[in-house]
Amino acid sequence: MVAVLLVAASAVVAGARSYAAIGQWSANAPQHALARLGARVVGVLGMRVAPSAATIRRIVSLVCPGGLADLTGAHPAGSGSIAVDGKAARGSRHGTCLQVIFWPR
Repeated sequence: MVAVLLVAASAVVAGARSYAAIGQWSANAPQHALARLGARVVGVLGMRVAPSAATIRRIVSLVCPGGLADLTGAHPAGSGSIAVDGKAARGSRHGTCLQVIFWPR
């Protein structure tokens, strides 16, 4: 499982932004990269086998609640955002206390 996450993270660092792109990067990764990432060894020749796109999707979905969004740095699924750009929203102040506004994504 760790090797699958390492392969997925390496693909994202290399620029992959979808499960299909991560699977493609994984399939095209050289043997020495797969060896360093801990991919499994198959056969007597010691060839490393990259995880498939379906396996990567399944493992990432199990480990990261936000799935690929968490891995790529996008907003996590189901959480709100806070505006911190210094702009005040009309009607957000009640008395002397400021109200924090959350926008769902």
